[in-house]
Amino acid sequence: MTGLVRTSLWCAGLVAAAAIAAYPLYADGYYLALGISVLYFTILATAWAMFSGPTRYVSLATVAFFGLGAYTAAALGETMPWPVVVLAAAGLGALTAAITGLSTLRLSGIYFVIFSFGLAELIRQLVIWYEVNIHKSVGRYLFSAVT
Repeated sequence: MTGLVRTSLWCAGLVAAAAIAAYPLYADGYYLALGISVLYFTILATAWAMFSGPTRYVSLATVAFFGLGAYTAAALGETMPWPVVVLAAAGLGALTAAITGLSTLRLSGIYFVIFSFGLAELIRQLVIWYEVNIHKSVGRYLFSAVT
C-alpha cells in the first residue's frame, strides 16, 4: 500500500469517527435510537467475531456478558452518575467473562456450545429471579436521560 492510500484511509477513518461521535448532537428521537441500536449490535457482532473467528467455536455466552452489562446499567442508572454506571457494568461483564473463561478452558466442541448456552440461560434466569423476588417487578427499562 502506498503512503498516499494509507493516509487517505486514515483520514477517512478519522472523518467517520468524528461523524459517529457527533451523531447524538444532531439526531433526535427515532434516528438516535436507531443509531444506538446499530452501535450495540455492531459491538455484539464484533465481540462474537473476535472470539468465534480465530477459535472456530460457537459461543452463545457473548449475549450473557452484554446482557449483564445492560441490566447493570438499567439497575444503577437512576441512582448513580453515568460514568460510574458504565464502569460498573463493564467491570461486572468483564469479571463474569473472566470467571467463565477460566472455567471453560478444557471444554471443546459441542460441550463448549452447550455450556455457553447454559450460561446465557442461567444469567437470564438469575436476573428474572432477582427482579421478581427482590425488586418486585418483571423488568426494567433504560429510558433515563444521559447528561
